[in-house]
Formats: sequence, structure tokens, C-alpha cells
Amino acid sequence: MKIRENVKKKYLLAVFAGAVILAAGGTAAWLLWKGSSDFYLSINGSEVSQEEYLAAVDAVEYDTKMEIQEEYDTPYGEDFWEKEYPDGYGYEILAENAEGWLKYTHAVYSLAEKYGDIDDGSYEAAVKRWEADQESRAEKTAKGEVVYGLREYPLDVYISYEISMLKETYCNDYDREGMDLTEEEIQEHYESREWIFDESEENADLETARIAVERELREQKYDEIIAQKEQDSQVDGDRDAVLRFTLKNISK
Repeated sequence: MKIRENVKKKYLLAVFAGAVILAAGGTAAWLLWKGSSDFYLSINGSEVSQEEYLAAVDAVEYDTKMEIQEEYDTPYGEDFWEKEYPDGYGYEILAENAEGWLKYTHAVYSLAEKYGDIDDGSYEAAVKRWEADQESRAEKTAKGEVVYGLREYPLDVYISYEISMLKETYCNDYDREGMDLTEEEIQEHYESREWIFDESEENADLETARIAVERELREQKYDEIIAQKEQDSQVDGDRDAVLRFTLKNISK
């Protein structure tokens, strides 16, 4: 579905740019549902709190709105999220994109936890790391010490930055799954496109481009690992309750 595939990429790029920083797997994602009337959602057995879910909705809401407007040539109005489109009601599309974002972040953090890059891959642990980082920055600022980057920033910026750092950490460890490249793979990736650097108009030879070729290839392999984890994710929840909760909490 075009909307889901674009939203995650646009959000990460927008947050990264603004700070200084749907999911792969195609069909709609509500897999197993419980009959409770209360909000309930879990990813691979890890329960998603209302706070975490609303953070996911906030993460994808703007780009979902833009995608719906572009895809269906519809203006934004009071009934925008309650209107029915070919892919469902607006709030249903938003909920699907939010779930896609959750599958993505859970995949990233579970992989990072597996390799010891973080002690705890839960959303709650990410919030605690953010709070600790904010406190540290505030203390340094109060003491007149140098603070690199922003003095303070919202949680969504921290999480997106942390996600990018976890990817970099993974790709820089050549002993990890997918990071040990063969010369054949490197050659094939080099030949897949041109490699133009700086103001040169000529395609660089492999040895000149090798560092960039290997870095891009490792990043692609990492993305494929995450995409597979997303695709394999088991989603469980009360669909109707989640949709009602989504509609109730959408920004008006």
C-alpha cells in the first residue's frame, strides 16, 4: 500500500532534518484480535501502552494526512479522518500507519537489544533514556559546560535519532548478521549504479568508491533485516477498540 510505505521514510527524514534527524510488508496488519471493549494492542507479545500508541499516531499523522490528500485529491476538513476512501476510513488508514511505525520501532529496538546495544528495547526504557539525557543536558547547561546539538528536544526527535544511531552501530560491526560482505556482493552493488563524488562528472572506480559502496550495501542489508522482522511481527489486539481510540485522539 503506497501510503504505508511512504509515511515511515518521510517521518524519519523530516525529524532528522528538523532536529539539526509503512512499514515493509504489504497488506493490512490487524492480525489477531481480542473481544475486549478496552484498548489493547501488542507486538510480538509486548503490550503497547496508550502512551506508546499515541506517540506512534503523532509520528505518522502529518504524513498520513499529506499522503491521503495527494492520493485521493481531497482537501483537509473537519471530517477528513472520518471520511471513507478507497483504502478505508481516514482514521483506519492512520491506525494502520501507526501500527506500521510500531512494528518498525519494535523491530529496530529488539534487534539492538539482542546485540547488547541497549539493555532494554521497550518504549518505557527509551523514555527513561530520553529523560536521563535531557537531565544531563540541563545540568551541563546550568554549569556553563558545552552541550553538543540541541540543549533540549522532544521525545520523538530523541527516538528517531536513537534509531539512526542503532542502525549505524549495527552496520559498523562487521561480525553481525549480513555485515560480512563478499567481494562478489561488493562488485555487484558497485555495478548497480554510478558513483559520482564531489564535482567530478566521471564514475569513480571501485577502489575509489569502495567505502561508500560497502556502507550503502550494509545499510541496505540492515534495512532488509528490519523489514523481515516487521513482516514476521505478530500483532494482537482489539481492533474496534484501537480504532475508536484512534478516532477519539486525532488532532482536530
